[in-house]
Amino acid sequence: MSDRRYSTDVNRRCERCGVAVSSRFVRVFGTGNTVHGCLECLTRQQLSVGKAAIRPEDADGADIETDTRYSRWEHGGQ
Repeated sequence: MSDRRYSTDVNRRCERCGVAVSSRFVRVFGTGNTVHGCLECLTRQQLSVGKAAIRPEDADGADIETDTRYSRWEHGGQ
């Protein structure tokens, strides 16, 4: 029997590059039931600051690594 926590649903994909991602990945790095970046198209640093939860068009060209509007600590992140 497979471990469903780590299973990849082929219908759950990165909105940026289209790679299939696990439900756990979406829960950790995404928002709602969507992820806008993954390890295929973002660096680990970009994932750690929350870039996968932000649609590219919503970032308004901001550098989310330094822009406090996207800091998970500024918004009560976990």
